[in-house]
Amino acid sequence: MEIVSERALGTMVTYGFPDLDLGAELTLAIQLGATMLEILPDWGRFPDPGLVRRCAADRGLSIHSAHGCWGGRTIQATRVDLGSTRTSTHHESVADLKRCVDWVEAAGGACLVVHPGGLSDPEDWAARRAALADGLRELAEHAGGSRVRVCVENMPPGVHPGSRMADLAALLADLNHPKLALALDTGHANLTATAADETLAAGSLLATTHVHDNNGRQDAHEPPGHGTIDWPAWGRALDAVAYSGPILLECIRHLRHDPAAYRPEILRGIAAIAGLPTL
Repeated sequence: MEIVSERALGTMVTYGFPDLDLGAELTLAIQLGATMLEILPDWGRFPDPGLVRRCAADRGLSIHSAHGCWGGRTIQATRVDLGSTRTSTHHESVADLKRCVDWVEAAGGACLVVHPGGLSDPEDWAARRAALADGLRELAEHAGGSRVRVCVENMPPGVHPGSRMADLAALLADLNHPKLALALDTGHANLTATAADETLAAGSLLATTHVHDNNGRQDAHEPPGHGTIDWPAWGRALDAVAYSGPILLECIRHLRHDPAAYRPEILRGIAAIAGLPTL
């Protein structure tokens, strides 16, 4: 087993929301010791990707990824649900996510994180899997001339398919496209199985992460160490699949209000953390 100790630390930051200042978000990222960013844009406002790219670079930060449209957070679609079997919803979802691919490329990122769908009936599993496969195939072809990979995120319970990483990994294996990969959300994994087990299920398809904690019952997006995730076991699972991508915190709301809630020692040995940041 290869032990990877140089994974970059990153964090999600919001961008384009009228009540949140990008400069303050970037300052917090630096205080946390992050070097890489995932951007959560206010997609309805479709903020300038060039501006966030320049602002991040001016602060010595690089953009790794963006979180694509989902649910009611859309650009032009009424609703984004890649697994929808309703033709109009499916077409609108794919069109909005193509716009997201282009946005990430302009922002200098390498990954677009997408949801496989929303809450759904398990009886619709086969039909939704087929719709999801068609949507991902179309997005992958759209991303073909860019640096961007489309990374499908494991979801909390109730998404069929999508709540279990094994199902998503099997789908991507069937599609076998170099522009498709997986995103491991530790909090979602802790609601369905364990972060370690879901990481092992992702295997070599794992390209990025969303890192946060919870009590195993609610998707609270707490900072690591404030819930029940076994972080050393997760680190061993990352080593087992030879994951060398970034460790991206997805608990910005909590950290914005209480930066001291971040405990860097929890991720030491999982991500490259040089000293304790001053918060």
